[in-house]
Amino acid sequence: MDELSVYVGRQPIFDRKGNIYGYELLYRNSPNNRFPVGTDPEKATIELLVNTFLTIGIDRLVGKHKSFINFSKEAITQGFVEQLDPSYVIIELLEDTDINDELIMTLRKLRKKGFKITLDDFSNKNAHALLPQLFETVNIVKVDFLNTDANERRQIEQMTKRHRHLTLLAEKIETEEQFQEAKQHGYLLYQGYYFSKPQIVRGKEIPTNYMLHFYLLKEFNAEEPDIERISELFMHDISLSYKLLRYINSLTFNIPYEVTSIAHAIMLMGLEEAKRWLRILLLRELGAASGRGREKSLIDRSLVRAKLMELLAKHNGKRNADEYFLAGLFSLIHIIMNNEKEETLKQLSLSSTVLATLLDEETEMTPYLKLAVAIESFEFGEMETYLDKLGITEKQLMKYVQQAHHWSTAFD
Repeated sequence: MDELSVYVGRQPIFDRKGNIYGYELLYRNSPNNRFPVGTDPEKATIELLVNTFLTIGIDRLVGKHKSFINFSKEAITQGFVEQLDPSYVIIELLEDTDINDELIMTLRKLRKKGFKITLDDFSNKNAHALLPQLFETVNIVKVDFLNTDANERRQIEQMTKRHRHLTLLAEKIETEEQFQEAKQHGYLLYQGYYFSKPQIVRGKEIPTNYMLHFYLLKEFNAEEPDIERISELFMHDISLSYKLLRYINSLTFNIPYEVTSIAHAIMLMGLEEAKRWLRILLLRELGAASGRGREKSLIDRSLVRAKLMELLAKHNGKRNADEYFLAGLFSLIHIIMNNEKEETLKQLSLSSTVLATLLDEETEMTPYLKLAVAIESFEFGEMETYLDKLGITEKQLMKYVQQAHHWSTAFD
């Protein structure tokens, strides 16, 4: 199994007309279509969120449908969920979650922000003293047709009838008989093997220098965070930079304009939201080694290309040198991720010029990128051609190449 691959399971949820209402997103750590035994629920939540929003992309997983995502109590009460888009994310409360007043208050706030909340795998066995308040707060109650009998289901249905805003979702439907029963007893949403088994969606992780995350957290926690310093640290890590732009381009933000620099992307996301995601990433990365081998080599080349193109652009008085940096940074991203070039690049909110350059169209940035590539492969004839075109001497170039290499290894 490729250790840099990540996986998310998705299972469709249908309405009474047979249309897809949304997808439940499920934690998976391999192509095997099952939840790994012994996995800590908190770890599963963290992995699912990172893989969904920062690596694969919520837009790729659910399109314009809604996503049902299991959140731990901690993820809900620590303010992480509220930054997501309620148009696409439905909060799923795990059946064994410890219900208390703090959680009820947080859920009410999320409801006011437009979130829908689902109570997962509800049964009489997990009834709670705070159940009336909980029923007033949630929108959807999931009933497990595999692990309840008809009598239990009738009792649950009677309980929910007192709260007319509640929608019943029949899950683990495996037969036509169960489906017909659910329809007859007022269930409006349906999920289970009878309709579709979960599908596995694969993405590819980019190795990261997780020590940078500690430096970033220190900067974020400063009394007056320095956006230039934070941007500089992000720029040293292609994995963080990719996740930042991938997230901004997802349905969570739905931004109609182009990102022109890493600093621009961070300001669009907001410092608090960026810090929140960084904590999640750090929790996942602790104990994991940085990538080596093929991916590490490609990442090193990308960083050198990025800094070199930025330095050369500044030398020639370009006002958009940050965009030259982005062109170099993401010039090998499709190879790193082993994915089709255009599909990969269009998942990022790059400017039209950067995108055109990386899709091999001739732009003002093309000579800078081709010069950087020629240096890597020692194509001296090509180097001379582009040096002449850019009006740069060999001595100046060598100075900038040395600076780019020094910059790229500053945190190794």
